[in-house]
Amino acid sequence: MASNANEHLLPDDASKPRTQARTWRARASRHWRQSRTGFAFVFFGVVALSLGFTAFPLCRLLPGTPAERDARAQRLIHWTYGFFVRSLSALGLTRMRFEGFERLRTSGPHLVVANHPTLIDFGILISQLPQADCIVSEAWAKSFFVGRIARAAGYVVSTSGAEAVADSAARLAAGRTVLWFPEGSRSSRGGLRPFQRGAAHVALRSGCDLEPVTIRCEPLTLVKGEPWWDVPEQRVEYRIRVEEPVCVASVGREALSDVLAARRVTAALENRIREGLRRE
Repeated sequence: MASNANEHLLPDDASKPRTQARTWRARASRHWRQSRTGFAFVFFGVVALSLGFTAFPLCRLLPGTPAERDARAQRLIHWTYGFFVRSLSALGLTRMRFEGFERLRTSGPHLVVANHPTLIDFGILISQLPQADCIVSEAWAKSFFVGRIARAAGYVVSTSGAEAVADSAARLAAGRTVLWFPEGSRSSRGGLRPFQRGAAHVALRSGCDLEPVTIRCEPLTLVKGEPWWDVPEQRVEYRIRVEEPVCVASVGREALSDVLAARRVTAALENRIREGLRRE
């Protein structure tokens, strides 16, 4: 008697079509996420480039003091990045959760420091800060695209560490917000990079406390050395939280020199950010 051919199928053979279907769906979903990610970056680049030749030069041409011109350009950057962050969420690529930023929008000086796990951290933070003086390298300040916007916004150009510290302290004395990334570059997948002492020197010179912000990204993406199209399979969850300030006066009070004080303040800052990243 002829037997049914299905009776001779082994369990592994029977599962192959289902496995192949899941693999195909996973690949299609990944390609779709890559397409949306590419669209978001290209669209944002076109918008930013257009503003760089129109609205940003106008911010400098309109009457006002240098500080007022900086503020106009920085608000425009804030609105532009706010649009970008909302677009990423609308496209189903990210989900953003912000905590405590109302403390950074009050009047008075704010020295904001944050870890730097992903490519878009700057934009995420600026989307929450209507005014922020940022630190840019001399190479970026001279670049065709970023340099035009950085000059319009009056950002601090880091030609040397001492000049960046002095310029940042002067802006804090004027009641402005200054943003530093103490790692100096994006973190690696292994964790935080060693913190540089520039932000601590700014705090000691200005007398302002450090206001740490922790950025968590799960699953981790857009890290240093990885291409933007290496996207995860699911929506990326960002949690951006303002932590308790680091009181510079109490941390560096017993130091015998400015160098030792900056070292202690930097260590306290790094510990505060590590604790914040561990906290659920």
